[in-house]
Amino acid sequence: MNIKKISIVSVCILSLIVMLCGCQNSKDNNESNTTNTTTAPPKIEYSIGVCLEGNNEYHTQILQGFMAGITDYFPENNAAINTTIADDVNNTDMICSNYIQSNSSLLFTIGEKSLLSAHNQTTTIPIIGSGIMDYKRVLNIPDDSDSKEWDGSTNMNITGVSSAPNMADVLSMMIEVTPALSSVGLLYSPEDPDSVYQNHILEKYLDQAGIPWKEYSFYSSSMSTAAARELAQVACLECSVLYIPAESSLRERQDTIKNVALELNTPVVGGDEYIGDRTLASMYNDPFDQGYNAAKTAYDLLVKGKKPQTMPIINCSSDAEQKLYVKDISEKMGYTFPKSFKERDEFLSTYKLGSKTKRVEKDN
Repeated sequence: MNIKKISIVSVCILSLIVMLCGCQNSKDNNESNTTNTTTAPPKIEYSIGVCLEGNNEYHTQILQGFMAGITDYFPENNAAINTTIADDVNNTDMICSNYIQSNSSLLFTIGEKSLLSAHNQTTTIPIIGSGIMDYKRVLNIPDDSDSKEWDGSTNMNITGVSSAPNMADVLSMMIEVTPALSSVGLLYSPEDPDSVYQNHILEKYLDQAGIPWKEYSFYSSSMSTAAARELAQVACLECSVLYIPAESSLRERQDTIKNVALELNTPVVGGDEYIGDRTLASMYNDPFDQGYNAAKTAYDLLVKGKKPQTMPIINCSSDAEQKLYVKDISEKMGYTFPKSFKERDEFLSTYKLGSKTKRVEKDN
């Protein structure tokens, strides 16, 4: 009888132990499941294909701004970025075709070839362009005879950001550089459509300000040095300041133009920091800002549901500009500059890319 009682008690104790172990196992399994759920990667909602037509510093800096903007505007990490640089094997047509076939939510292009490749292959996927000055020329947008000024809307599945300098700010810089400004000489090559485009805009501002101007065409890349020197002399004698557009092919003529301008003490203004290495003053525009604004546009298109057809091309921001001067040229010409100007070489060697861009955590 005592043995039977002990056996019953033992069975009860064993049953209790099994139950406790089962509860613990269940608890462990639940904790394990909870941990797996919280570490699951975020769901990708948007796929963005990036096409670069070249692996150069300028395009890379635009891309850096775009990637930073995507991080800021898509903090949930729900946007996947695929980046491809064109080369001899994989051209821009192939890159854009691959993105379209993989059902990308949006295409971001850097450079003219990239934009045209995307434009020629899709009319439905939104496209954001960058690294382009004149969208009307690149996209072959006809002039509207009923409108005096283009509003920047493409009426296509395309919008973007412009790389053209703010010509109103360029004119303001010219006035600062040349207190006795009486006339402006616009130097360009007719083989350079972007130079023609910039000059056309600047001419309108000059007309509004009542400042006379004259164009000087360095008509061919085969123009002799003697002919280039003679034309530069005429321009310096007829004008109080000369302007060389951003990204101009006249860089090949700049030593000649610089020497003549120094001889005749005529200031020369450049449209970008590359042209500005041999001009008295120039305007720097941070490429990072272009890319960052393109990322904001991507957010407006993908998250806010805006349409590219109705989103005008964004112009360069004055906040991303910096007026520069070249020390040795300014000393030879006897020029001094206010604090709003920075010495070119010193500025470019210490400038942190993107430091002029106003960044946000997220646009609500």
